[in-house]
Amino acid sequence: MAALVLRIKFPPTYPLIYKTLRVDANLTVKEAVLYIAETVNVTSLLKGEEGLYDENEGWLPVDTPLADFEQLQDAEYIEFKDPTAEPEKKENDDNNSCCIIL
Repeated sequence: MAALVLRIKFPPTYPLIYKTLRVDANLTVKEAVLYIAETVNVTSLLKGEEGLYDENEGWLPVDTPLADFEQLQDAEYIEFKDPTAEPEKKENDDNNSCCIIL
């Protein structure tokens, strides 16, 4: 069994931010999503659309084995998220500031 060690970033609504896991490289992306959710005990938060997102490659196709993505070995992290979720708001977004300093 070939395995990948992945650092996974979770959405802000999850009870953890990052987790490093050893994942079977023969799993498809869809199977890996379920494995990750079960391993970190967040299956109750799944909505059914979650996937894996690499900032350089974009969304990873759900029916492709993880072993086919060579870039995962060198990725700083991959994101575990829902493609239909609202994008995260940036902390430095000036439109949401409450105060003006003169």
